[in-house]
Parts: sequence; C-alpha cells; structure tokens
Amino acid sequence: MVNITTIEAKLFEIRCRINQAVGISNVKCIVIVTDFLYGVKKIFNSLIHSYQIHSVAISQELRDFFRKDNNNHIEF
Repeated sequence: MVNITTIEAKLFEIRCRINQAVGISNVKCIVIVTDFLYGVKKIFNSLIHSYQIHSVAISQELRDFFRKDNNNHIEF
C-alpha cells in the first residue's frame, strides 16, 4: 500500500499538465489556474524538500520549453 498526500497528487497533476503542454509544438504560453499556491512555490524552491522530485522534473520540462523560444512564458 502506498500513501500519497494531497500535495504530492497536486504536484503530480501540475507536472503532467506541463509535460503535455510542452509536448505541443506551437504552444507559446502555459497558464496554470490553481488554488494550490503553496505547492506552486515548492516547484520553484531549490532547497531540499520532500517533494523535490516533482520540482526537478517540472523545472527540467520548463527549461526545455523556454529554450524552444525566448518568448515562451508561463503564468499562474
């Protein structure tokens, strides 16, 4: 049995949606609408924390997205 917290589930959902968006060739802007600002802050926190695996994966996907075009951006 595996325990998954609400925070982990929401971070995983954000991670999956970002992954889908960056996979579409002509996407220039990603808009994330969420009531989970605590978790969004965790994504961009480079300090060690228990959800860092999601943060690293999301950061890598966004890095590739921003490298595609300097005009690409993300909004929360």
